[in-house]
Amino acid sequence: MEVWGEGRMKNAECRITGTVVLAGLVFWAWTRLGADVQEVRVKVDAGQVVRTVAARVFGINTAIWDGLLDTAETVSALRELDVQALRFPGGSLSDEYHWAPNAIGTNGGTCPTSFSNFIRVATNIHAQVFITVNYGSGTPEEAAAWVRCANVTNHCDFKYWEIGNENYGNWEHEKNSPLHNAVAYARRAKEYFRQMKAADPSIKIGVVVTGSWKERAGVLLDALKQMRLGRFVTEGYQGWNAKLLATLKQLGVTPDWVSVHRYPQNIGGYENDARLLQSTTWWTAEAALLRRQLQTYFGSANTSVELLCTENNSMSQDTGKQTTSLVNGLYLADSFGQIAQTEFNSFLWWDLRNCQDPNANNSPALYGWRQYGDHGIMSGHDTRYPTFYTFKLLKYFAHNGDRIVRATSDNKLLSVYAALRADGTLSLLVINKSPGATLKAGVSLAGFQPASAATTDSYGIPQDEAARTGTGSPDIAQAPLTGAAATFPCQFPPYSVTVIVLAPLRGE
Repeated sequence: MEVWGEGRMKNAECRITGTVVLAGLVFWAWTRLGADVQEVRVKVDAGQVVRTVAARVFGINTAIWDGLLDTAETVSALRELDVQALRFPGGSLSDEYHWAPNAIGTNGGTCPTSFSNFIRVATNIHAQVFITVNYGSGTPEEAAAWVRCANVTNHCDFKYWEIGNENYGNWEHEKNSPLHNAVAYARRAKEYFRQMKAADPSIKIGVVVTGSWKERAGVLLDALKQMRLGRFVTEGYQGWNAKLLATLKQLGVTPDWVSVHRYPQNIGGYENDARLLQSTTWWTAEAALLRRQLQTYFGSANTSVELLCTENNSMSQDTGKQTTSLVNGLYLADSFGQIAQTEFNSFLWWDLRNCQDPNANNSPALYGWRQYGDHGIMSGHDTRYPTFYTFKLLKYFAHNGDRIVRATSDNKLLSVYAALRADGTLSLLVINKSPGATLKAGVSLAGFQPASAATTDSYGIPQDEAARTGTGSPDIAQAPLTGAAATFPCQFPPYSVTVIVLAPLRGE
C-alpha cells in the first residue's frame, strides 16, 4: 500500500489489558439482549422538519501521505461515494506541514501528495474544501500565502480554513510558548485571521475547540510533572474552550466556525462494540453545549458561528480490528444520522486512506474477521472496508437540500432516521445494532402516503462475509419492498444498515 507516515500518530503500540474478559462478558450480554428483542415501533412524521441537509455532511479527510490520492481510481471511488467535502492536509501532521515545499518540518523530505495533487482531486469532484493551516510550526504569513495560492492564483474558491489541528492536546506538534495554551492560541489566531482574510475576504476561518476535558488530560499531567500547580488549577478549572472564546472576544475576533473532533473509543485495548454503537447520541449534547458557550462569550453574534465536525471515527489511535469491522461501519452510519439532526453543518470521516496496523486490539471479544486496524475506509488500490460501503449508502438516503424529518424508535438497538427528499420521496436510514437478532419493526408514517412499491439498499453481515470468503458480492445489496403503506411491517437483519426509499402515492 502506497502510504507514508503515521497519519496523526493514530497507530501507536498495542495496550491490550485484562479488560478483554470484561468486554467479552458485556458482548455476551449485548448479544442475549438483542436475541430476545423482536418487535420495534418506528414512527416517522414527514411533516415535522428537523433541518435541511448540508452538502458538507458528506465529507472525508484526505492526507499528504496518501500516494494514491491523485489517481483516476481514487477520483472514481470518491464519485462512487458521492463525496461532497474534502479536508487536507491531514490530522496532526498539519501542524508540521509546510505547503509550498510540500514537506514535514525542515528536513522531512517531500510528501507523496502535494497541494497541487489535492487541487486536482478536489476540483475534479467539485468538492467543498477544508484546509488546515500550520499553527504549530507555521506563521500567519505562510497561511495567507496558501490562501492566495488556492483562491487568487488558482481560482479554487476553497472556502473553509482552520487554524491548526487539536492544538489543545499535548500530542500535537507545537513550537509556540506556552505550549497548548488557549490564550496564546487565541492571540496568535488574531494575526492569522487578519492576514488570511486580507488574502481573500470571502473565506471562512475556524478555530479548534474540544468536546471533552479528557482531551486536555495530557496537558494537566504535564503541568503536574513540572510542578506548575497554578497552570494545573487554571487549565483544569477553566479548560480550553472558555479561555479561547473569552480571549477571542476581548481581541475583537469572532470566528466563522468552530472545529470539533470525535473519537468515542479513545483508549486502545478498551474497545467495546456495544458501547461504541450507543455513543452516537453525544452529538446532540455537544451541539447544545457549544452553542451555550458561544452565546456566553459572543452574545447575539454567536449565531453567525457555525458548528462543524472535521474528524470522526471510533478510535484516534491504537487502531485495532474494530476500526475495520462491520461494527465501525454501523457506527459511521449512526453517527451521520445523529449529527444530521443537530446544527452541526459538516461531518468529515477520518479518513480515506491511512495505514494498516496489525499490532493493536484484535481481541476475539470484538466483532470482525480482519486481524488489523485501519482508519481509512479503503486501503491500497482495491481494498474496501465496511465503512466504505456504509458511507456509500448515505447517498441513497439524502442529498444536499433534502430535509431531515422526525423519526423515532422505541428500541435502542434499532436507530431510525428519515429524510424528505427534493424529488418527493421519503427515505429511511435504519441501523440494526444487534449482532444476533433480526428486528421486526412496525413502521407508522404521518404526513406521507407511500406507494406500495419501494426499494431497499442494504449492507450487513452477508456482504462482509462475501469480502472474507470471496464468494458473493461485498457491495451494497438492492431489493424491492412491497406492501408499503401508512403503516407497514419491515424486518432488519442483525448488524445491518438499510435505506428504504418510499415514493409518494400517485396523486399525493
